[in-house]
Amino acid sequence: MSDTVQRAARIPVNLLPGIPAQPAPQPRIVPAIVGRGGRSMQVYIECPEWCTNDHSTGNVELEDITHYSASDVAQVPTFFNADTSHTDLTLTISSDPTSSDPRSREAHLLVDTGTDEEARLTPEMAEELADDLIAFASQLRHKARQVATFNRKQARR
Repeated sequence: MSDTVQRAARIPVNLLPGIPAQPAPQPRIVPAIVGRGGRSMQVYIECPEWCTNDHSTGNVELEDITHYSASDVAQVPTFFNADTSHTDLTLTISSDPTSSDPRSREAHLLVDTGTDEEARLTPEMAEELADDLIAFASQLRHKARQVATFNRKQARR
């Protein structure tokens, strides 16, 4: 191995600078207002560090408290209507601590396309989907360049 390659192998490289390193999760203790019909009280609950819900603003039963992260959105545009997207893909972390389904009690990912029900993914399913989306994005870019090249050639005729 060349000296340059050996030196390069020792230099830490952040291949995806736009994606921050993920810290170890640290739950917080936060206030929540629980109860209904004017009989509410403040309690303190454990809340995941990624949860952005303000549990102190609504009157819900304790078992109805669900944790959600901020959402990430990817929009699919269309040239037929530049004012709105054709489809929105929304990604959120969720956990429903008192769900009857143990998979919903654990932190998981929600992918919503605006249909009646969102897809619920385990971390492993999300990793596999991420790989598929990276491959899809590569094909999207490749085909966009094919179309641009074709259109330039057509314009010269």
